[in-house]
Amino acid sequence: MANNLPTIAAFEAGRNPSESWRHWKEDFEDYLEALRYSEASEKTKTTLFHHLRREELKKTATSFCFKPNDGCEGMTLQQVLQEFDKYFPDY
Repeated sequence: MANNLPTIAAFEAGRNPSESWRHWKEDFEDYLEALRYSEASEKTKTTLFHHLRREELKKTATSFCFKPNDGCEGMTLQQVLQEFDKYFPDY
């Protein structure tokens, strides 16, 4: 899926991590839709998420179940996003 759209900015928790997460997630979902990745396979969507999440969210995800061969290989993108929603609850 070739594109000319720049990637989204890296996630930065800042002073309000929950709000930052909501905005970043919205940007990510818009990015998926704009590039028609929303129509792609779950593996493609979750791989794109892993690529774009960058370091801060990667560190956050260490307690989540995202690695192959750990019993969670079949997680959908929606399940992955829900795990982050739980980590960054609304205040």
